[in-house]
Amino acid sequence: MKDKSLKAWEKEKKLIPVMIKKYCCGRHRIKKGLCDKCEELTAYALFRLEKCPFKVNKKFCSFCKIHCYKPEMREEIKAVMKYSGPRMLFTHPVFAISHVAQMVKYKRLKNDR
Repeated sequence: MKDKSLKAWEKEKKLIPVMIKKYCCGRHRIKKGLCDKCEELTAYALFRLEKCPFKVNKKFCSFCKIHCYKPEMREEIKAVMKYSGPRMLFTHPVFAISHVAQMVKYKRLKNDR
């Protein structure tokens, strides 16, 4: 059986391209595939995820104390998450709700310290 943390990392690896595709379709009006900019962002995000030193205990990049994205790519992925996140509720409701629950739990733990 796979480690639960590694399983979460693999799920994120599958979901990032889905979120970028949703963003590209909605913002750039690309119906098939991705525009060059979004294609580059997908490759970059997956590369950074693959190189993540915390992949075994991976939560979400937004929880991490170190940020391995270049500042301009970090701003781009934030825009993708801001656009796609709420829309994921309709296409991937289990992921969207579990993500919100994990965020609330993390923020509560952080405030209790």
